[in-house]
Amino acid sequence: MKKISILLISGLFVLNVSNAQDKQNKKEKVKVSGAVESNAQYYNEKDDKLGFVAPNNRFRSNNYLKLNVSYKGFSTGGQFEAYAPDVLLGYPENLKGSGLTNYYVAYNSKKISATIGHYYEQFGSGLVLRSWEDRQLGINNALFGAKVQYTPTDAVSFKAIYGKKREAYSLSEGVVWGTDAELNFTKLFKQNEQQKGSIITGFSYVGKQEKYTGNIANFPETVHLFSLRTSYQKNNLILNAEYALHTKDGCVNDLGNVVNTNKFFNGNVLQLGGTVSGKNSAFNFTLRQVKNFGMYTDRKAKLNQLLLNYVPALTAQHHYSLSNIYVYNPQVKFSFLPGNLLNNTGEIGGQIEWLKTFPKKSKLGGKYGMFLKINLSHYSGLAFDGTDVNTAKVYNFKAAKTNFRDFNIEVKKTWNTKVKTNFSFINMLYNQKAIEGYGSDNIKTNILVAEGIFKLKKGHSIKADIQHLWAENDYRGNWVAATFEYGIAPMLNFFVADMYNYGNSVKQVHYYNAGASFTKGTFRFMASYGRQREGLLCVGGVCRLVPASSGFTFTTSYSF
Repeated sequence: MKKISILLISGLFVLNVSNAQDKQNKKEKVKVSGAVESNAQYYNEKDDKLGFVAPNNRFRSNNYLKLNVSYKGFSTGGQFEAYAPDVLLGYPENLKGSGLTNYYVAYNSKKISATIGHYYEQFGSGLVLRSWEDRQLGINNALFGAKVQYTPTDAVSFKAIYGKKREAYSLSEGVVWGTDAELNFTKLFKQNEQQKGSIITGFSYVGKQEKYTGNIANFPETVHLFSLRTSYQKNNLILNAEYALHTKDGCVNDLGNVVNTNKFFNGNVLQLGGTVSGKNSAFNFTLRQVKNFGMYTDRKAKLNQLLLNYVPALTAQHHYSLSNIYVYNPQVKFSFLPGNLLNNTGEIGGQIEWLKTFPKKSKLGGKYGMFLKINLSHYSGLAFDGTDVNTAKVYNFKAAKTNFRDFNIEVKKTWNTKVKTNFSFINMLYNQKAIEGYGSDNIKTNILVAEGIFKLKKGHSIKADIQHLWAENDYRGNWVAATFEYGIAPMLNFFVADMYNYGNSVKQVHYYNAGASFTKGTFRFMASYGRQREGLLCVGGVCRLVPASSGFTFTTSYSF
């Protein structure tokens, strides 16, 4: 508690000083910006329904203080983090403690930008390199080293990077370097984009190296990654394609241990996508095949730590509680059964989506219009033709079982100036054994959601939803859920929610939650009490396993 108090007091002091400096230095164009965020939980001593017993430190918090100063083209800054008296449950334990992180010095001009210290970077769509921060997932794998970008014209751009990825308060053992080039051919040849369209092509190279001290002969310490991407856009048509590959690498299992074999394997990914839009409608598609392309900077890494690249889920991102029980975590690298036998080695599939707006005063749109979305995503695992990694000679992939399928329909309708509704139907197939490593390989669900937003007197509104999930082949049975929110714009919001599983003889639990939030400008405070369901928390296909727990939650944030 003492460390947290010091952190919060220091944060408020820095905010006051920085705001004063900002006003004082306006003529000199000195800009100071930053943010303070604190996420804290006080856990119940135990919860018999969940089988939860509180850890030694029942009060835990993740705290962040970020400060940046810029003058003309120069900038510097850093982030102070404190996980005190301990890190929140479900986050990496090596974050425990406190320290200065993400410090840097940078220079930016119209043609040249350079950074020394910590920085974030992404080449293309991130298939060969991505470093980013997502506090909800416990990810901050910033690169520490140097980055340079040169943009001689608006048609040409070059990047070069070198460094190591951040691992809590230290750095990865693996070293990363790379370069990226992007050309806009339409601008390069000074053609009219309205008539010819826009063609942009990019090439990326990334190398990673980590010393190997084991007894496997000729183990590849260095791995090279390459990608080529291109996109075409004209009026209402967008098309894009990207192909990436990496040279041979050793096999590492899900625990971060090197598999004892002298066979080394390369990997590749092909991704195609496009959008066609017309009057009041649009059609999107993405197709992808991935073979052994989940890359880490270090061989010891596991789960979502020290990720080198980013292969997104490319599925519908649902925002209702029951539709997020079964979320897809892409299967993009080797997975092993006991005895070093190969299981999945990748995936193949894609997503298609149709969006339609029925305008006001049309037959289906009525007086205020209507919106329709139909979405389908389907991914099958790729299995090795032959299961023993030691006897495998070449890649012989074959389609395996379906890993994930999601068909959903969403209808949004405005009935009058005070009432809006949203109805959703979701049909899923979820291979829990492939995605989570246990359970059924054939969980089938149907989900219905009805949501309404009702405006009351000025500034007051009610938002409520009711949900039901029918499940087959899941020991938890069916689910029912409801949420009720009362908002007083622009500052206050109160909510109460519950999820309940039934229809099984194993465990039936109410996952209730109630709380309130206060917002003014960039300041926000939220407090709640309730239960947390165990499961995967995923954002764009990167996941964190959240343990079951119950107690109080407090969130505070302020930016300036």
